[in-house]
Amino acid sequence: DVAMGFATTFRFGNPFFLQPGIDELFWRTQLRDTFTWISGNHNVKFGGEWMHSLNDQVFRGFFTSRFIFSSTSGFLRYASDPALGAGFGPTAGSCVGGGWTDATAPTCTLDGGPLLLFLQGAALDGPATDATGASNISNEDFAVFVQDKWQVHPDFTLNLGLRWEAQFFPDPVVPPSQTAFGHLLGNPAFPSNGEWPDQKDQWQPRVGFAWDIGGNRNSVWRGSAGLFYGRQNMLTQVGPITTNGVQQQTLFMNSELISFGIPAPDFPSGLVPQPVPPGTFPLFTGVRVPSADYENPQITTINTSYEQRLATDWTAYLDFTWSKGIHLTRFINANASGIFAPQLGEVAVTQSSAKSLYRGVTVGMRKRYSQKYQLEWNYTFSRDKDDDSNERDPFTFRAFDPNNFNLDYSLSDRDIAHKFNFVGFFELPRAFDLNIRIQGRTAQPITPNPRVVNGVDLGRNSIRKDNEFFSFDWRLKRAFKFGDRYSIDAIVEMFNTFNNKNNINPLVTPGLFNFDGFLRQGVGDPRQLQLAVRFTF
Repeated sequence: DVAMGFATTFRFGNPFFLQPGIDELFWRTQLRDTFTWISGNHNVKFGGEWMHSLNDQVFRGFFTSRFIFSSTSGFLRYASDPALGAGFGPTAGSCVGGGWTDATAPTCTLDGGPLLLFLQGAALDGPATDATGASNISNEDFAVFVQDKWQVHPDFTLNLGLRWEAQFFPDPVVPPSQTAFGHLLGNPAFPSNGEWPDQKDQWQPRVGFAWDIGGNRNSVWRGSAGLFYGRQNMLTQVGPITTNGVQQQTLFMNSELISFGIPAPDFPSGLVPQPVPPGTFPLFTGVRVPSADYENPQITTINTSYEQRLATDWTAYLDFTWSKGIHLTRFINANASGIFAPQLGEVAVTQSSAKSLYRGVTVGMRKRYSQKYQLEWNYTFSRDKDDDSNERDPFTFRAFDPNNFNLDYSLSDRDIAHKFNFVGFFELPRAFDLNIRIQGRTAQPITPNPRVVNGVDLGRNSIRKDNEFFSFDWRLKRAFKFGDRYSIDAIVEMFNTFNNKNNINPLVTPGLFNFDGFLRQGVGDPRQLQLAVRFTF
């Protein structure tokens, strides 16, 4: 998996997480039941659930390595035959201001290129094998709940509920004391004890109400509030299980380390790790660990809405949502400063230190079907903030300063300030039916690259991508019926009628350091016309 270049990024090979293939078997066993008891004005439900999840796989990610180069010319220099002279081959070094030299015996000031990042999975005693990426882990999830729908008054309903959940994580396969970080257990500076903390204290109270204010169904006020917990995914869990320095290690290299005489990876074969004596580990061994104080994500959500009947079949509504997240997942390199070097290289830690805050207001209008048409429109204005939007990619570290996460508290990667939707159905003369859909939204934020200009931090997600979206779609249908049992529908549909560019840009970091695999970028789907015939019988 090879990438190069900042302004224009090229990438070829296979995505690292698919190299050279994945064998996976996932088993899930689930038991649950709910009981209902109705008495007077109370409708009480209670129940429970047990879910057993087992993932048996061989994950070969990084087995054939990941190379990231500063430029195309840097890649060509690195991949060339060293016999061509200084500045060619894996020891090639790029000079500040231009030019090339031998990084191990430089004749200029090096700028850190051309190899910015090299990662490769390996076994302790040599190249990676299937046993290196093999894992068999399971989760046990439990939940019980009770809720009461109480009809306090014919015009007022109160909902009360309480839910408890627990997630039990897999135990380490290798005792933490025997791993590459075993000598650091008990060191206050080391962030982990090598074990995932089971999540058992997940109590979630919830309340809601609906009030028919005038008792005539013309004005309804609804509200709800609740506490919710999220589960940690098994992809994140398995990293610390296997990448512990014993079963698997991560080999890290760049041109800066190569300049100190450390053996450079060949292209494209990478490094050939050498076996080490039993009980020892290679220098700069990369490991993954969960934070000792890890907690599952916790979300508190409050919602209130008001619905008003304006006329027969016409209703307007106003809705407000406030949602705050704490203990959200964050990935950091606890050894970015080299505090645990040279014994350890990258120390990837799964933390629960991120936070978020969403606030959104929606206004809309709805017409129920009558007089041969129905429609609905709504507009949402929202602000979505957090200090780390990455909860699923354990290979990317997003923190600008691992010691000050407040510098990253800004608009989230998800933030869309304005959204508009319209849907309509119309019965036209001569048995034609018309469906219309309009969707529009403003652009999402992105962090400037570079983020620091002339010593000034421009901030995370302080500018917008060029990915605003607008689409006008429609369908016209004419049904030709034959008796009561048969019908032929002639259909014509058009999507993105005005051929808006609707650029696709899923990046949240420079494309050169993207670890999501190969992404579609650029102009979105063009105007499309579709003709169809449907036979119904």
